[in-house]
Amino acid sequence: MLDDDIFQRSELLFQNIVEVIDRPAYDGSARIVVSGNLCQMAIEHAAAFRTLAEHRMFASSFVVLRAQFEGTLRAVWALYAATDGHIERISARLAPETEHSAKNLPQVQEMLDALAKVPSAQVPYGALSEFKGSAWRALNSYTHGGIHPLSRMADGYPLEFVLGNVRVSNALAMMAAMQVCVLTGIPHLQKELTPLHERFRDCLPLS
Repeated sequence: MLDDDIFQRSELLFQNIVEVIDRPAYDGSARIVVSGNLCQMAIEHAAAFRTLAEHRMFASSFVVLRAQFEGTLRAVWALYAATDGHIERISARLAPETEHSAKNLPQVQEMLDALAKVPSAQVPYGALSEFKGSAWRALNSYTHGGIHPLSRMADGYPLEFVLGNVRVSNALAMMAAMQVCVLTGIPHLQKELTPLHERFRDCLPLS
């Protein structure tokens, strides 16, 4: 039986996050708009992951968790490491030719490698790199109907496995929220999120 409390607490965490980050972006430049939209997408994925997991649709929830990770990574990459050409391609109006061009954007490991070279991005880079190292293969398996979801559907999903990934999704949402704070240009806004780590430590990974 799932622990309903972690889902209720996670929802409360999200409400507190939104209270902090519901601010306008620093400007309307393409780089900031792209990064901000990707953050919003990642936070939306986190809410979707939580809803799916709460309703025991676990295989689908882990597909969404992969998308959440990629959205968070791309948001950070867009701000710190993407070239102007990358931003131009990803922010173009949707059309057959722009869709084709956007397919040539860097993949996950390429984005991580680019972030590794940016001193100001080392905190998110470290967390995102660690996540990829521990979970990427399994999440790909869920996305492509591989051995991981088939095995879990046969043997069941251990409670701690599910709850652990709820906490991971919440942590990725916090990372996206931190990125939003940067995009506002408001000095020290990220510090307003810091107390949430202690208040909601029951639904975030153990540090």
